[in-house]
Formats: sequence, structure tokens, C-alpha cells
Amino acid sequence: MLNKITDHVYQLQVPIPYDLGEVKCYIVEGENGYTIVDTGDNIEDAITLWKQVLPKDKKIEKVVLTHAHLDHIGLARWFQKNYNAAIWMSKAGYEEKKKIQSMFKGKKYNSPLSVLFRVNGGPEHPEEDEVHHRFDAYEFEPDYVFEEGEIIQIGDYNFETIWTPGHSPDHFSFYNHSHQILFVGDHILNSLNPIVMAQHMDENPLQLYLHALDKVQQYSTKYVLPGHGDLITNLSSRIEVMKSHYKKRWMQIHNALKEDGRTAFQISQSIYGTELPIERKMSAFLQTITNLIYLLSIDEIVMKKQKDFIYFYPKTSR
Repeated sequence: MLNKITDHVYQLQVPIPYDLGEVKCYIVEGENGYTIVDTGDNIEDAITLWKQVLPKDKKIEKVVLTHAHLDHIGLARWFQKNYNAAIWMSKAGYEEKKKIQSMFKGKKYNSPLSVLFRVNGGPEHPEEDEVHHRFDAYEFEPDYVFEEGEIIQIGDYNFETIWTPGHSPDHFSFYNHSHQILFVGDHILNSLNPIVMAQHMDENPLQLYLHALDKVQQYSTKYVLPGHGDLITNLSSRIEVMKSHYKKRWMQIHNALKEDGRTAFQISQSIYGTELPIERKMSAFLQTITNLIYLLSIDEIVMKKQKDFIYFYPKTSR
């Protein structure tokens, strides 16, 4: 449950009610109190766990957030209210938080994915998404907003802030040079590729993501601390495996394209099959759209809109 990483860094496995079932948060001990890296979601099981683990005799100095997804920021307000902890998030994260808040009608979140699903030939996407977006999680104001290239203190260590978009447009990682500690949040995971998904056809998050992978690959690391799953023991090797996964998907997309055109949903079914559970099917569909947008950006495929749908073609056919 609570794992010691170094003399001053501890990892806490916090339950979440969806996806991977847990999120890894970190407690870093410092002279002025503890710093929390990411919080988990605002559910009773998570709150109970934090109450059990947090020491009674030392203050929570601050909470540092990697990105504005529910399982990473859901208890920010709770930490502010119950521990008087300062909330630190990036300027991009603050803008993303406000953007998400603007998508609520009352307390119901209206997903922007409905149009994306429709024009790419997919099934109807629920307009309301209360599983991964809940109004209460975003009802806080950060106490400090940082930007890329700043040096922030986590515990008694100085960390460089590194913008690592892709999984989320506001995602940040944090690197300590002297101890070679890298908090990667959901930017890099040990056993699966993080979800990188576009919400609109004019976004290219995968291009940003691959650039961000190159950025962090140059760092020397002893401890790579992700937001889910096991610790990453060899950063460069893991990144190369992730890149090879994308190359495999791109080849599968090329093989699925036809001279008369295919929608992203048809391509997704060709690659992943038609018998997936609904949540996995939607994830595969979004990943396919994201990969198609990237391949368009490097001029490897062709896109054309016909009536209400977008079709993709091999480069030689149009």
C-alpha cells in the first residue's frame, strides 16, 4: 500500500473506481512538511486511505499536480480544506481545468467527443460523461501556478518542471538532477502505452507526445515514478518499446486503408476487431483517430470529407 522508494520518497497506491483501478501518488518528506504529488479521485476509499497514511505530527506543505485528470486532481480541494495544503499546478493545467469547467451544464459534463465520433463513422458517444468528469473535482483554485523550466521544491529537493503533453495537453513531469528522480505521471507507464487522444480533428496530440518522449529520454534517471503500474527501471529502453508500438500501429493503419476510402471506425475495427467490450472499443477508436491525424501531419495518408463523414485513403490513391 505504502512503498518506500528512497529515504524521503514514498509511493501510495490509491484506489480509483474506473480504468486501471488504482493511481500511484507520492509523498515526499521535507523539513517543512510533506509534499504530495497527485491526489487520487474524490471517493471515500481514497479519503480513508489518505487519513490512515498521513502522519499526525507533520504538516502537508503542498500538493503538486501533474495534470488535470480526475484521478490526479480529484482531492486537491480536500487537501486544501482539511490540511491547509498549498496546491501547485502548471499554468497549462489551470487553463485546462477552466476549460473542463466550461463544459459543464450545471453539474453535468458535456463531452466534446460526440462530433468527433460522428464524423469518423463511429457509434454515438454519450453527451454526458460523469465517470471521468465530475464538477466537484474542479472546484478549487491553485495557490501557485508554474510554467516550463521553473525549479520547484518537492520535499527538500529541487525539481525542474518539464512540459510533457500528449496524454493530456497540460501534462508536466518533474526531474531532480542530483538524485536523478523523475516523476512522469501518466506520460510514461511501465507495461502499456498511455492513452493519447484527440478531441477535435484540428488537434495533433500524438505529435506533441512523441516530441515530449524525445525530451525526457535525454535525462539520466535512477528512479522513474509513474502514475500507474510498476516503477520504470530503464527509461530509454521503455521509450523505445513505446515508439515501436506506434510504428506497429501505423503499419496496421496503412494495411487497413483501401483505394475507395475508409472511416476511422472501419480502420479501428480492422485493426482491433469487432468484439471488444464497449469501453475498449471506444478507446481503440479514439487511438485510431489520433494515429490517423498524426499520419496526415507527416503526409503519409490522405483525408477527404464526403457528405457527413471523413474518409482516409492511401497516399497513392488520391
